[in-house]
Amino acid sequence: MAAESKILERAEMYLRKLACGVNPLTEETLPENDTCRQERISKCLLYVADYLQQIVCPKPKAAKAEKPLTPKRKREQANQELALTEETLAKFEFSEEPLSLSGIVRRVNALIPEGSGMMPLMYADVAEVLTQEGYLQKQEGVAGKETNLPTPQGEEKGFMRAEADIRGHFSIYTKCNVDAQKFVIENIQKAVAQANARLARRNAERAAREASGIVNAAGGRNEFAGARAERAGKEKFHLTEAQIGNFAVDESPLPVSEIARRLNALLPEGANIEQLYFKKIRDWFVAQGLLEERRSVVGKVSFSPTEQGLAAGILVDKRIGKNGEEYEAVLYNAAAQKLVLDHVNELA
Repeated sequence: MAAESKILERAEMYLRKLACGVNPLTEETLPENDTCRQERISKCLLYVADYLQQIVCPKPKAAKAEKPLTPKRKREQANQELALTEETLAKFEFSEEPLSLSGIVRRVNALIPEGSGMMPLMYADVAEVLTQEGYLQKQEGVAGKETNLPTPQGEEKGFMRAEADIRGHFSIYTKCNVDAQKFVIENIQKAVAQANARLARRNAERAAREASGIVNAAGGRNEFAGARAERAGKEKFHLTEAQIGNFAVDESPLPVSEIARRLNALLPEGANIEQLYFKKIRDWFVAQGLLEERRSVVGKVSFSPTEQGLAAGILVDKRIGKNGEEYEAVLYNAAAQKLVLDHVNELA
């Protein structure tokens, strides 16, 4: 048993030296291109070394202190407009490490006084403002999921495209350095206006449901009746020739999500017309034989242009994720955008 312990100790020592880029037998520094110098391999070696250390010298388990039971905080009903004063915003904690937009929103909401009943800020409130002002752009990310990523104008402000493997799922999102965090806070009142507009719409919709009997006697929502009433009377997405003429065809290839966003922006404000979802456009291209659905061995669905699709102006931008995983972003050039406009009223 003692001999085995010695072997494990030596193995642990070898692994730690390899992880630090040192040959454990010669004490020489490993070449730069050595596999052990790669960050992921180095971390793996350290992990195994720590595991061996636990076997050789196990740490005594400390007795867990019993946590006092605290009543779960009841979520308060948000029924008041959000108000963030300069004094409140001065308490915002900027981070030297880049934050996600969601992280900024969480820090802002932490400044709202408890029990105030104020409408909290949402990620969509901030992202919508940044998109409208040209700092972010909706793009089709991994597996066709729509995501907000920085434009060149946004990158100048400190917004950065980031990739991460979160709980086994590859994700693409936007990170904000200190300059970008300050820019968001300096313009936060525009996002506050979005939140308050959302509250106003919610209150108006609730009043309308109460008037039509969609809200039950206990104040709850009758989901079936509500969904049916919301769909009833809404026209399917369509545009007039004049509205189609206002679509600015972009010479730069666009993701289908951005095309859908620009088409929806052509609708008159308050129009009783359904919004066009980007999947409707994609599915139309599939039906025309310009896109084809592919399914990987693990069941992951993706879409790629056919030969006819390539000829029609659908492009594939091959990209490499953080973990070395290659994925394809499908984009539509000016010719493909015009094809959408020619058939826009068939999409819904």
